[in-house]
Amino acid sequence: MPEFGTLAMVILAVAIIGIIAVTAKSRLTSNNTHMNVSDKTTMSPNLYKLAMVGILGIIVFGGYMAISGYNTDIYPLDRIRGNLDGARSSSDPDVIRNHLVSIQTDLNIVMKNIPETTDASGKVIAKNPVWIFGTESTNFLRIQNDVDAMFAGLDEIASVSKDNAAYHTGMLDINDRALLLKINIMDATPYMYVSPANMMFSAIWIAAIIGIFAILKRKKEQLKKEDEIGI
Repeated sequence: MPEFGTLAMVILAVAIIGIIAVTAKSRLTSNNTHMNVSDKTTMSPNLYKLAMVGILGIIVFGGYMAISGYNTDIYPLDRIRGNLDGARSSSDPDVIRNHLVSIQTDLNIVMKNIPETTDASGKVIAKNPVWIFGTESTNFLRIQNDVDAMFAGLDEIASVSKDNAAYHTGMLDINDRALLLKINIMDATPYMYVSPANMMFSAIWIAAIIGIFAILKRKKEQLKKEDEIGI
């Protein structure tokens, strides 16, 4: 869930790994006990150990990909929201400009991975992370235009006295745009989590873990049949 904090994700990961480790250990213990009391063919502990290593490897790889994806797609949006707050809380054009420069840097990172929508002539008309029923509120091209307008507004009031009404009007416009952009970024953030690429990766990741358990179960049933035939 996008609302999960870092600590919650760490606790969840530890819990999943712990459950898998305890389950594998109990199966190994049960398997060893069965081998001591019976001469029947049982599944090799090495197979369980290999499966355990494979599952842990998949979990570690999934965790790495999740952190890497967060750092590329989500964390820049968090930084943008923070800089928008900084821009709204300041009345110094130089401070606001520094925040806008940071926002532009993070926008360049995020927009590289957002799908493009083109018109009949091939012109890009939208960059929207919402892959179904997208609206203008999450169109990053429109967000980019608003950031450009904020830069232009700063240039216009840079030479205006702070006592001038035009200065206060310009600052109010920048403040309003910053608030609106923050809401737009918050609306777009969850869709960066549930992009088609992320959903496909998650499905493959889950299928790989389930596949390992299915192989173990099939192997166990095969050995059980061999024991019954040998009786």
